[in-house]
Amino acid sequence: RGLFLFPPPRHNSTGDDSYILSPICGGCFRTRYGGKHCAELVSARQRKDTSLSLADAATVVGKEIPGCNICDIDHCLATHFKEAVNHSYYAIKHQTKYWRFDRSQPKFSNPTTLTLTSIPSELRMPPSRFDDVGTYFGEQYKLTGSLGFFVEYNPGLVAIPDRMKPHLPPEAAYLLSLRVTSANNCFATTTYEKLPKVLWDSLYNTVVNHLGLQLLDLNYQPLKGYDVVIELDKQLGLTRPSRIFYSPSFMDYRLFVLNDEIYLHVNADTVAVTKLQLRAKGFSNAVSDDADASVPANANREDQPYDLENLYGGDNLQVTLKHMPNTIWSGGINGKNYALFSVPNSTHPDAPGSIYAEIDITPRHKVQQILPEEYDQLTSREVFEHLWKPGTKKSRIADIDIISRREAKEVKNATESEGAPLPSFSTVDEHWFPGGDAPFKESGHGGACCVHFSVDALNFGGTRNNHHEPLLVGIAHTKVAWKPWYSRKNVPQERKDRVPHTHYVSFLYAFDPYPPFQIRARSGYFCLGHAPLSTDNKLPPTEGGIFNPHSILTRNRMLQQNNIIFDCPQMHFISTFIEKAGDPSNIVIGYGLNDCTGRLVEVEKREIVRLLYPDPLDMIFGVE
Repeated sequence: RGLFLFPPPRHNSTGDDSYILSPICGGCFRTRYGGKHCAELVSARQRKDTSLSLADAATVVGKEIPGCNICDIDHCLATHFKEAVNHSYYAIKHQTKYWRFDRSQPKFSNPTTLTLTSIPSELRMPPSRFDDVGTYFGEQYKLTGSLGFFVEYNPGLVAIPDRMKPHLPPEAAYLLSLRVTSANNCFATTTYEKLPKVLWDSLYNTVVNHLGLQLLDLNYQPLKGYDVVIELDKQLGLTRPSRIFYSPSFMDYRLFVLNDEIYLHVNADTVAVTKLQLRAKGFSNAVSDDADASVPANANREDQPYDLENLYGGDNLQVTLKHMPNTIWSGGINGKNYALFSVPNSTHPDAPGSIYAEIDITPRHKVQQILPEEYDQLTSREVFEHLWKPGTKKSRIADIDIISRREAKEVKNATESEGAPLPSFSTVDEHWFPGGDAPFKESGHGGACCVHFSVDALNFGGTRNNHHEPLLVGIAHTKVAWKPWYSRKNVPQERKDRVPHTHYVSFLYAFDPYPPFQIRARSGYFCLGHAPLSTDNKLPPTEGGIFNPHSILTRNRMLQQNNIIFDCPQMHFISTFIEKAGDPSNIVIGYGLNDCTGRLVEVEKREIVRLLYPDPLDMIFGVE
């Protein structure tokens, strides 16, 4: 809009380009008062008195308008330097850091590239065709009527529960899930824009989305022979008529351990959940002590276990669904990627914990307690009323409604809490796009959650040592949403290029482990990077896992804003955030890269705390 005259970027004395230095206090241009952005009030004050610099105008607004007091330099400094006596000294010496997304991420170790070895080589896109992928797609479609290849991404990871270990190889430490599909964003947007419509539709509207599962050891290495791909929707009879619904029955898959059980989360019409049981050939097949292991003979077929057949990968690993998935309707038809977590029973510590579904994260943190094993049977009409959108055909015929009618039981009403604090540090988007021009959606979505941080963990790593209660911590994502003006010819291409849509960033958040689950802290934005380039089909020594030929493709789409390219994929999507098996001081983060590949990294808990409660001179202020 051309209203803000920013000073040129300033860097520290070492020439570090990790951040921009500005006299404007971080958070000033993301704060609202009386329905207006403080940035608009600062702009108005500067227009009224042209002799004022931007920093002076911000300070005047901060002193005059209580809701914008963070814009006052003295108030900004006092917030972060609570023990500082002479704020004017700090105002002269320090300015706010606005971080690049690829420099503000947590420091990590043990990066691991993920590859499903059970996917047949003939169903892999040959690297020799990467440069003429459009022709390759056309050839595959002519031969098979589909694109005829798979990629795997968006990893879900859980530590194997104790009760399941006797039935699996002793070295099995984790269960990994991956989405297996031909739908991808491995190649540049311009490459896909040139595809004929039939190929574009086959790419993005594919009905093929399989469940990949893999057992991993403590070092995230796959156990040979325990790597499978399962065609879940057809086995359960939950397909959609492709002539009506141009989307798969299921999309992303996630795993959670709740009360020592593995739960499978799937995105269908909304979120559906069930329990998994694993058995490996050659190990104990005795029935575990599960409370629901014995199902009455006259039980509804949908309530009985389903032994799944493996499409690829052999039969060493037997996967069983405990029952047909139950649907969580709390978030409506647009709900997806809910985090599931449990809270211990405060009066009976040995009893199972209460299970919750995190529906929304910011600006309102909405959480619903559920009983995932119990359900209310909806009528087809009730499902139709849930799903019908004005302007669409008033009919619905879909086998997947079997699970849509199984509404997971809710306990009381959902809790909602507002008033999430400002980010703990600022990023370049606030500097470049103040006020209402913010490119990223205010609402944060899952993401992955939740890890328990004890009082000791919270007091070790950040600048605070006065935490008296534990917190639950997760990671959310937000993105630049597509808007109608992107398709308008009268909008300059320069404007579209400056704020490209469907670009993702993430942030950490921490909240109380009890209702209403008030958010107490959140970090600034960051992104996670690519796997390193490989040579001779081998991973470099710095990267664990198994070589995935698609890893090189994630650099075809880079995160961009304000015509700046960041060293991250356009879409990094965090789908795992768990405590490391056997090491409560470390976190494992799993993420997908451009809907093309998946990766795991380890992060120390104290590093998470550092970003949620940073040292002001580390993440917030810099010396001019």
